[in-house]
Amino acid sequence: MRIGLHSPARNAPGADEVAAIGRLASNPAKVSMTASAKYDSMSAGLTARDICDRIVEHIDGRRRVKRVVMRGRHLGQPGFELKPVIDGTRFYIKVLLCDLGTIREQMLIVSVHPDR
Repeated sequence: MRIGLHSPARNAPGADEVAAIGRLASNPAKVSMTASAKYDSMSAGLTARDICDRIVEHIDGRRRVKRVVMRGRHLGQPGFELKPVIDGTRFYIKVLLCDLGTIREQMLIVSVHPDR
């Protein structure tokens, strides 16, 4: 089977990646946010804890997580997009997993805003 550029199979993260997102989101001490993600979440009235809780619910509910290639500062690294519903609004959240398997492992929330 040939996998095209936008094929769901090509964009599906591994089970270990999805598990890492859920595990790190369940421990907000292991989560940081970019400045733009902080500003966007504050303007939506959300705390980092709120976002982490929604990520965990999204993962536990076995909802879609899309694997993407990062641009900009994290060029070429794998990122992950989730679109949970928060207080009746669908949000777009993009995260990056950093230093997995080490004591410094963390999840960086790169984007968080209402889905466009």
